[in-house]
Amino acid sequence: MSAEEGAGATLPAASTPGSRPRHVHFLGICGYAVSGAAILAKQLGHTVTGSDEHAYPPVSDIVTAAGIPWENRHDPANLDRWGLPDLVVVGNQVRPLNEEWLEARRRGLPLSSEVEFFVSLTEGRLRLSVCGTHGKTTTAALLIHMLDRCGMDPGFRLGSTSLDVGGSARLGSGPFVFEGDEYTTAPWDRRPKFLHMRPLAACVTRLEWDHPDVYPSPEAYRLPFVQLAETMPEDGLLVLCGDDPDALELRDHAACPVTVYGEGDGAGWRVVRLADDGHVQRFRVEHPGQPVPEVALTFPGRHNALNATAALALASFAGAPIPECVAACADFRGPARRFEILGSAGGVTVVDDYAHHPTEVWAALNAARARYGRARLIAVHTPHTYSRTLALLEDYRRSFDEADVVVLGPIEAARERGQAATVSSADVAARVAGREVHLVDGSDEGIELILRLARAGDVVVVLSLGGFDKIARRLHAALLARAAEVPRG
Repeated sequence: MSAEEGAGATLPAASTPGSRPRHVHFLGICGYAVSGAAILAKQLGHTVTGSDEHAYPPVSDIVTAAGIPWENRHDPANLDRWGLPDLVVVGNQVRPLNEEWLEARRRGLPLSSEVEFFVSLTEGRLRLSVCGTHGKTTTAALLIHMLDRCGMDPGFRLGSTSLDVGGSARLGSGPFVFEGDEYTTAPWDRRPKFLHMRPLAACVTRLEWDHPDVYPSPEAYRLPFVQLAETMPEDGLLVLCGDDPDALELRDHAACPVTVYGEGDGAGWRVVRLADDGHVQRFRVEHPGQPVPEVALTFPGRHNALNATAALALASFAGAPIPECVAACADFRGPARRFEILGSAGGVTVVDDYAHHPTEVWAALNAARARYGRARLIAVHTPHTYSRTLALLEDYRRSFDEADVVVLGPIEAARERGQAATVSSADVAARVAGREVHLVDGSDEGIELILRLARAGDVVVVLSLGGFDKIARRLHAALLARAAEVPRG
């Protein structure tokens, strides 16, 4: 099936603000982005229904709380359960052999991908897109927070929940911020979602091979980013990380002006890092002709200083005053599970993080070391998907350099559930040198182990896309319970 089959160039009126109410049915409704689209459609007055499979809180609870009827099972019968829909919006987690979407296609129902639905809601708006292998959720969330602080009423589409403005999506009336996901668009369209967003300004934070189940080589992964650069509007702006040679190389393909940020001398937005006092990291940004106040950022680590600078560059393009944007950095809470500090109990601090790529694990632990100094770091990690773990296995040799203790849970099969296991967490453990390493079969065993290991002054950093059965919050609760126990005798 070609990329264009199954979705027309013009979506039905159900996808435009102010149109007459229609019935929109969402497949994969409990994904962060799809749930956001569904809630926006309901807010616009449309009848909204949906389906998913193996869905779980918090997003399943959010969808239910929004008053949206949905089934936790994909089934062709769902297309008639609430009346025949006028439009079926399909999330990218829906697999090509999904019977419900195949039935919608067989019946000739209008189909749209989730990202195209969002784009249809934002025609005529200033669209900003944050792309790149790492850091796009945090950068996009900070950009949204900056624009919101400046009173610009931004709309947004995130792959997580913003702890600052709430939710994974908002329509707003001002600039619209997209998290530019490079994963596939829909069962009929294997192109990355960011190629559908048509932004006036975009940034690329970093380029490093990922998603080997879709992109069989680093070059295949790079090509869509080249296409993004080549298709930018002439009056737009492409913001590139100058400290990443692969991202910077996109400058040669850009059809629009380019600005560069980074720590190097050639950066138009040059970062000069100062210190981390345990609460915020401080740095300066040198930008010719535009003074920038010293930045105090709640998130630690060099990569987050760079992410904040990318957000500043995009916010400046959108017309936001720089002093207000810098002020927003000082109380930025971030997206959920991006270096989210859950708190301390009995002197043990628990941090929950989404890192699942070996480089992201390395960056998160380096940020933890910068924030917590000589504290003993206990890293709890579940690799994500067999294909990614196998392809990037050797990269794990440096991922845990800053950890003192490493606890590895089973690989999260996710979309590869049911496939043969081609690699295991034991293979990851074999590549971790000079560290105390433990393998656990599940989250319960992991919590029991950490309760035995952890002592006052330790920092436990959970690194997992799926959250490993919410182990971070459960561990924090167990530590609180232990600290509250009254000593006997």
